[in-house]
Amino acid sequence: MHRDHDLRIDVLGSLRAARHGADVRLGPPQRRTVLAVLLCGVRQVIATDRLVDCVWGEHAGSASVGSLHVHLSHLRRTLGSDSIVRHVHGYALAIRQDQLDADEFDHLAALGHAALRRNQFRRGRQHLAAALALWRGHAYEEFDGAPWARGEIARLDAERLGALVSRIDADLAIGERDVVGELESLVVEHPLHESFCARLMVALYRAGRQADALAQYRAHADHLVESSGLAPTPALRDLQLRILRHDERLTIPPRQADDKETTSDDEQDLADPNHHRKEER
Repeated sequence: MHRDHDLRIDVLGSLRAARHGADVRLGPPQRRTVLAVLLCGVRQVIATDRLVDCVWGEHAGSASVGSLHVHLSHLRRTLGSDSIVRHVHGYALAIRQDQLDADEFDHLAALGHAALRRNQFRRGRQHLAAALALWRGHAYEEFDGAPWARGEIARLDAERLGALVSRIDADLAIGERDVVGELESLVVEHPLHESFCARLMVALYRAGRQADALAQYRAHADHLVESSGLAPTPALRDLQLRILRHDERLTIPPRQADDKETTSDDEQDLADPNHHRKEER
């Protein structure tokens, strides 16, 4: 089946689409919702009844299915005739991984994580930074709060935080010291996220700011007690003790593997952005 190679859809922010490098109008809110529901289940068949329920909810009526078909017809004209495939009981969005920014993010993040597992910190950082640069705001921004979007938004937000933590790990591993300001902002934004607190403590200590690193631990511990009645984890308490003792391992980044090292079979598979969808062809 021929598909439009110049189609691009972005959901890591407000929903938008482009063909041949030019933005296209996706139409009124209901039509945008139809597309967003299909994107949340990309390459899966979404039942007609579910589409109607997601778009019209309790306001669905006898004319809703007909309206849905009209919206789908307009979307096909806008995105390409092969972009939406009709099945017996529903519809599926038929796009490649490199045509959707969320898929591209997943692919680049997976490459970055794979590189870090091999101690290829510079290569991993490059992939993870490229993945994070795709974000323009909150995923499915205009549909925040919609029950049908909640699961995919939560998944993408969790993957974004994971990629950010790993990118910061790569920064620390290669001796990058300009991460303190970023980590300070992240700790304010995610006050209960212990991973950011721990990494800020390490970054401050490596910058010669032991007192600030210990103060960060106390601030995090106080906030935990006040907000949830919990105490820092044993791992964070151990990090505090290592900082107090001037553990030399905190000042020496882990040994870096040569970035020219031959990639593993897994990484070679990941290098193909459609490796796990070849069976579609």
